[in-house]
Amino acid sequence: MVGYITVGLLLVICGLALISRKNYSKYKDGAGPLWWLSFWIKDHINNAGIMEYVRKTKPLNTKALSQEVDKRIAEYVHDFLRILVAFLIVLAVISFIPEKTEDIYTVERPDIGQDPIFVDVRLIDKTTQDVDTYRLEVSPREYTREEFNQVSEEAEEYIESVLLGNNSSRDYVVEDLVFPTSYQNTGLRIIWETDMPTILGSDGRIVADSVKDKERVNITATIKDSNYSRVYETYAVVSKEENLSNSDKAKVAMLNIEGDNRAGKEFKLPRELENVTIERNIETKDEKLTYVLIFGLVVILITGFLRFNKLKVEGEKRDEEIGDAYYGFTNRLAIYIGAGFTLQKSFRCAIKNEKCEYLVREIEYTLNTISSGIPESKAYMDLGSRLGLEEYMRLLSLISQNLNFGNSNLLKLLDTEVKTSFFLKKERVRKKGEQASEKLLIPTAILLITVIIIVMIPAFVGMK
Repeated sequence: MVGYITVGLLLVICGLALISRKNYSKYKDGAGPLWWLSFWIKDHINNAGIMEYVRKTKPLNTKALSQEVDKRIAEYVHDFLRILVAFLIVLAVISFIPEKTEDIYTVERPDIGQDPIFVDVRLIDKTTQDVDTYRLEVSPREYTREEFNQVSEEAEEYIESVLLGNNSSRDYVVEDLVFPTSYQNTGLRIIWETDMPTILGSDGRIVADSVKDKERVNITATIKDSNYSRVYETYAVVSKEENLSNSDKAKVAMLNIEGDNRAGKEFKLPRELENVTIERNIETKDEKLTYVLIFGLVVILITGFLRFNKLKVEGEKRDEEIGDAYYGFTNRLAIYIGAGFTLQKSFRCAIKNEKCEYLVREIEYTLNTISSGIPESKAYMDLGSRLGLEEYMRLLSLISQNLNFGNSNLLKLLDTEVKTSFFLKKERVRKKGEQASEKLLIPTAILLITVIIIVMIPAFVGMK
């Protein structure tokens, strides 16, 4: 199923690429099919938001900005399509590789001493077509008689080595004995009995108050597994007969079959029992590839989103740095204009020692456009629009109006703007301090919870 889906997606991509080649003939030369499709997708994407962030990263005119945005979107889409096509090709190849056939009704039983495993099966009632799911517990392999005799002899030697514990001799026991209840990971259980439990319990502990002098206590250890023991015993499980459904009868029958075959290395699931069809629930190769397909598509989409989001983060960083530089830039600009410098020279001197590279590039670009013949007032208005922050737009609007209308109050207005920028700087510093305080709340809360846990746990333990 996954193979057909991946092939279908590849065919869709190829078809769209061919259609794009037909409609975008100017990109035929020197461009591959994925580039044709990238240009077609680019023309159907709303680039307003992307243009806003690209504009913040580079000082460009309208035409150059549009070309830069188109180029970036086409590159991003092309990279996305390359990863997607490569992923789909690999997944399609894997899906069509023949899967190794194996008998899913043959279950490998856990070895002796290991934990049991569970087999998921579906029980389909042939009469009612009802479907029931069941988790069959497959117990570890059990010993044959010869294997049990060999392992139980080893268990006896183990008991002899640990029984006395800290006592030096069986004739002089003053401390508790060691009664192990199992032998390593062999699956053997050891059951202890004593003929004088008021003196020596079945757990190996001595009841000191009951010992008068020297008492001889007979100790019996029964080494056993589910089938064999040193002393032959038998058992029976009796269940009250009830009106069971076909699925319940099949469950009981499977448990009986599984229990009768515990000496074998494998357990054979029946295909049909008590008028019930049995199917083993096992994750197929197609299902696994479906998960891989979904996971891969999610990863590819997240990667593309992060790449576009990087532009947004860079734009926000740029706005923050330019905003922080406003007070110093405005102050230097007012000083140079007050000293009698021309506007262009004042701007050039104001950015000479400026640390904000974004602001320096924007102003240098503006001064170059003025040198190329753009009217000075228009260049300053465009600069304010490109910077995009309210304070810069207000400042550059004042300067542009001064050039157009000959406002003699420019220096006074600049002094007022310097004072305003100082209050704006203080507000920015205050906000950054609040943000830092909010970030510190998380480790503080973690420390507080840790201290509460450290204090409360001993209190609860003491209450018990």
